[in-house]
Amino acid sequence: MPAPRPPAPGSTARPIPADAATAIGDFARYPGCRLLLACSACSWSRTYNPERVLRRLHELRTGGHATRLTDVARRVGWNCPACGRARWRMQFAWPATLTESEARRLAARARN
Repeated sequence: MPAPRPPAPGSTARPIPADAATAIGDFARYPGCRLLLACSACSWSRTYNPERVLRRLHELRTGGHATRLTDVARRVGWNCPACGRARWRMQFAWPATLTESEARRLAARARN
């Protein structure tokens, strides 16, 4: 069986604007969002479930809800599969498959 190929450069996720003080625990403000890990050098990107990343930080006892996204990106221990560098940035993003009605439904579900 051949090895899985990395995603194509230029993710279809829509980044959510944020500042440098954004913490990983802020994902609750954006129902349905994903963590977008992107290479600053070549723009290769991949999305992750923020709840799973937060749970992993708790397991390793290296962070929690207040951990900034820049600190989480620094913890990535592998090089970019496209260019071989390790210049990571991380932010929240909406997946391309998330519609506006689905976002409202998820927000209502989290609220109630």
